[in-house]
Amino acid sequence: MASTNSYRTPTEEGGGDLTPPYSPAGRFGRLSYIAWVTIISIIGQVVMLIVSGGAAITLPANTGEAVVPEIGMAALIASVVVGVAILVFTILFSIRRCHDIDISGWWNLLIVIPLVNLVYGLFLVLKPGTDGPNRFGPVRDTAVWEKVVGFIGIALMVVAIIGMIAAIAIPAYMGLTEIPGQTGM
Repeated sequence: MASTNSYRTPTEEGGGDLTPPYSPAGRFGRLSYIAWVTIISIIGQVVMLIVSGGAAITLPANTGEAVVPEIGMAALIASVVVGVAILVFTILFSIRRCHDIDISGWWNLLIVIPLVNLVYGLFLVLKPGTDGPNRFGPVRDTAVWEKVVGFIGIALMVVAIIGMIAAIAIPAYMGLTEIPGQTGM
C-alpha cells in the first residue's frame, strides 16, 4: 500500500489536476464535462434570450420596419459573439474530456460530420475516463458542485430527449387515430 504525504501538492502525488477549466490542458471526468457544458449552455441561452428580447422590442406590431434598426444589428452581432463563445468553450471542454479518455483532442473534428457527431457526443458522455494518470496528466477531482450540476445536466438531457420524442410521436399518433371522413370536435 502506497503512503501519501499530506504536505505535498496534489500534482506531486498524481491525485489532482489544478488547471483552470477553460484551459485545453488537463482532463475532465464525465460529470465535470456535463456540468461545465450545462453551465455554458444555460448562460448562453439566458444571454440569447435577453438579446432576442432586446431585438424584439424594436419591431412594431403592424409594420415590418424596425423602430431602431441599430438595436437589431447590435442584437445580431451579439448573437454571433455569444454563439462563437459557446462553441469555443464547448470545444475546450470536449478536448479535456478527450484527454480523460486518453485520446487526442483532434477527435473533436468529428463534430462537423452529421450523425457521426451524435454518436461522438454520446461517446464523450458515456465512456469512462482512464484510471490514474495518463499521458495528458493526473486525474482531476470532480468537485461536489460539479457533481450536482452534472446530475442536473443529465436530467435536462433526459427531459429534452423525452420532449423531442413526444414532439415527433404525438402528432404521428394523432394522425393515426383520426377516422377518415369524421370532422374534428
